[in-house]
Amino acid sequence: MWVLGLCGLAPYNNFSKWIGFGNNGVIAENEPEEQEKAIKFNTLVADLVMYQTTLDMSLVLNRLRREGETVHRAEVAIMSPYQEDNVRRFGDYIYDLNAPLDGMEVHLDLGEEADAA
Repeated sequence: MWVLGLCGLAPYNNFSKWIGFGNNGVIAENEPEEQEKAIKFNTLVADLVMYQTTLDMSLVLNRLRREGETVHRAEVAIMSPYQEDNVRRFGDYIYDLNAPLDGMEVHLDLGEEADAA
């Protein structure tokens, strides 16, 4: 994943630990398969949260560009998907599994003029 190259492994590990807040990160099972499953599920959740955060950041940055703001590559390069303030770990979540899916805008267009900044 490109995010690890930009932000390093330590921030990812800290974020993954923060996401897996149950039982203070201790895996109570003494079965290797259950331990592996717990680690994989935690990694999956952390990756999904980072993916959604990256999509949200891209949508905002693309909207700013459409509104005439200049978005510089150097500024985007220091942004991190390991944000905790946008994640609601506790609370009610309501999902409508029958709702149509909206298209996802996954491309961040920085344009050529942003290369010089």
